[in-house]
Amino acid sequence: MNIQMNTASSTMRELQKKIDSIANNVANVNTHGYKKQEANFSDALLYSVTKQAGTANEIGRSTPNGLRIGGGALVSEGITRHSQGSLQETGRELDFALQSPNAYFRIANGEENYYTRNGSFQAEAIPGSDRLALTTASGDSVLGADGQPITIGAGYREMSLGTDGVVTVSYDNQPAETFQLGTAKVNRPALLEKDGDNRYRLPGTQAEQTAAGVLELIDVPMTHRFLETSNVDMTAEMTELIATQRLFQSQGRAISYADDMMGLVNTMKS
Repeated sequence: MNIQMNTASSTMRELQKKIDSIANNVANVNTHGYKKQEANFSDALLYSVTKQAGTANEIGRSTPNGLRIGGGALVSEGITRHSQGSLQETGRELDFALQSPNAYFRIANGEENYYTRNGSFQAEAIPGSDRLALTTASGDSVLGADGQPITIGAGYREMSLGTDGVVTVSYDNQPAETFQLGTAKVNRPALLEKDGDNRYRLPGTQAEQTAAGVLELIDVPMTHRFLETSNVDMTAEMTELIATQRLFQSQGRAISYADDMMGLVNTMKS
């Protein structure tokens, strides 16, 4: 009975992780550029029953040699689905949406480089300067094609994106400026690691990633005044949540049944 209770309790612990993953997806259904996560399970084999040595010990045995007793289920890995989300028109000049599922904006926080799909940028004043820094909502610097943080003049009149990917910033009393958003193509998105604030990082240095063919610093198609919505399907998530909750409840009943059986055995008299 202890084996049954341990199997059910370990499975419930892992199912809770899946429920947490679904809850995180649902909470970020309106987060621009968010990519859904999925939890994959594998069997946990903890016990292997083998034949005992000696002829006398085999008498009356009915179980096969090498019988495996399952120890429940484990979350083997969490998979991030990098499929393209739909585009939503915002009309905002600092909003950009990528049109390739493996493309990312390049951003930085200090010396650390990151990647994001959320193209909702902000123009933050630079202290002691008449320039504005292009940043993400969490304050990370948006990098240009040259790998340097993008700045624009304060009091710009309008911003437009050309077919060549060059952004033109127009002013009333000074010449226009241009810049190009730094983008990259990640050929192995499974290597991307979530780092919070809707951003990702890759292991190793940028030079190592480029040399290995994991990363390509290239210009990718994008749309101006649009944002990419999350790729979370609420209908699918709620269906998965109901199925997972039913599995969770079944494991709870298994523990209850095992407890009842142990109580029955303890009350039996020889």
